[in-house]
Amino acid sequence: MYAVSRSNKEDLEAASADRSENDTTNTPVDRRKFLSATATLGVAGLAGCASSSDDGTEQTDEASTDAEETTTSSGTAESTSEPATGEVTLVHDTHVHGSYGDLEEAANIATYFDLMNQIADNNDHSIKVGSGDDLATSILSAQFDGKHIVDAFNEGGLEFDTFGNHDFDRGPDVLRDRISDSEFQWVSANARNAQTGDVFGAEQGASQYELVSAGDVTVGLTGIINVEAPTITTMGETTEVPGLEAPVEAVVTEMRDDGADLVVVLSHVASPAAVELAESVDGIDAIVGDHAATFSEEPQVVNDTVLSFVDDEYDYLGELTLTVEDGERTDHSLTVYDTAAAVDEGRVEPHPGVLEVAESYESKLSDELDVVVGETTVPLDAREDTVRSEESNFGNYIADALRSHGNADVAIQNGGGIRTDELYPEGDITRRMVYSVLPFGNNQVTIEVTGETLVEALELSSTGGGGFLQVSGMRYTYDPDKSKGDRVTEVTVGGEPLDTEATYTVATNGFTATGGDSYTMFQDAPRIIDANEGELLSVIVEDAIEEDGTISPSVEGRIKTE
Repeated sequence: MYAVSRSNKEDLEAASADRSENDTTNTPVDRRKFLSATATLGVAGLAGCASSSDDGTEQTDEASTDAEETTTSSGTAESTSEPATGEVTLVHDTHVHGSYGDLEEAANIATYFDLMNQIADNNDHSIKVGSGDDLATSILSAQFDGKHIVDAFNEGGLEFDTFGNHDFDRGPDVLRDRISDSEFQWVSANARNAQTGDVFGAEQGASQYELVSAGDVTVGLTGIINVEAPTITTMGETTEVPGLEAPVEAVVTEMRDDGADLVVVLSHVASPAAVELAESVDGIDAIVGDHAATFSEEPQVVNDTVLSFVDDEYDYLGELTLTVEDGERTDHSLTVYDTAAAVDEGRVEPHPGVLEVAESYESKLSDELDVVVGETTVPLDAREDTVRSEESNFGNYIADALRSHGNADVAIQNGGGIRTDELYPEGDITRRMVYSVLPFGNNQVTIEVTGETLVEALELSSTGGGGFLQVSGMRYTYDPDKSKGDRVTEVTVGGEPLDTEATYTVATNGFTATGGDSYTMFQDAPRIIDANEGELLSVIVEDAIEEDGTISPSVEGRIKTE
């Protein structure tokens, strides 16, 4: 397959030998129909994948056993007498949000890796890469801190990944542990240790870039994280994202100086930002992956950079082949594979090793979480469109539990921290459901703020999105048509008009309290209970449901629009 340099991960060679200009429109309704019907971008391409036997069993990647270390990310590739010529195939990408998918359905982590390995085995020089947001935000992530994903990726033979914002959700120390556990290589140009200037997790084996010898072609691989990551996840005080263009340009230059014939960026930024990066930084041959789950039937080409976006999780895999002649990229082609369609056609079966890992973790999870903790007499609304834009009955219950546990005047819970995008029917409530809705490792924090600061926070909330606040102990009215700063027209706390000069106690989660979703007005607020003392939010809600036994939360007019 290829030889890889690993300045911080010497074990990849052995691990891999053991395993085998212009449309970014999202088309969630029609794209699977398009791919399945035409078969030109998907399943038909599998007819030539020789890694599965006639009975469908997976064959290991024999070619990867020939991998040899040839360069290092701090060294220079061996010079060749002739400019490089050849083809390199990128099999991309991951972005699985800590989930295995439904192991009973066609598209899941086990079938995905079988398909990934078939595509890789069908190309002489292929590299299997991810795009970040892999370790969280699932219920499995809440229980196992992302190790369940690393173990599955190790077994499936992923070779390179980059950081996404959700990979930091369990905190930087947990992510460092996962880097140490990884048999694949983590790369990033712009997730940095603010104290050393090196890549985050360097001591555990991450690197700013790696050079891979794929036949005669030397490939430089790096990655990028979205620049807003420090405000939407828990990166820690010593981790920073110093922009996008400048750090990428510096790393691209270094890779070229070290002998890279091709430069590939594993991307966890939204497609518009990736396009801007391609326009601004010369020398990038390909950008693969997307923070916002964009899907494009064809790659874009911007400033001689090929950009490929194939959604997220387990629906699709991209096979992007780059052709090099005399040291220059001269052509490219993209095939997109529909995982479920490939399974339905009988060409893909679950990867045995990955399936074993997934079933093991699912079994452990079931033992812990498939327990009824209460019941609801009304549907519980955790739909994204609701919790990020208006009052939700389940949002009210969560905020009430938080306020009661924190013994506070008011409570606020960011809608982006309420996951699953589900409307749960009346009936039993399980611990699994609670942890799925609240998967982040956020502890309760109680702070003191002035009424003026509360109004400032509500002004920010009124802009919607993941920072939209579900509230308890207060009511407010806002006019979305007014300019920022004038939207909030009325606020009451405990039934009384808010006093901008008064001090109020506010129960929230550690993410919001430390400035997440741009709530920087809370960062320096005095702590009554800090994150190290507070209880896990999901545990608080679970305990409240168990104590109540039966719940019937309602929408009460806590949040009104004019």
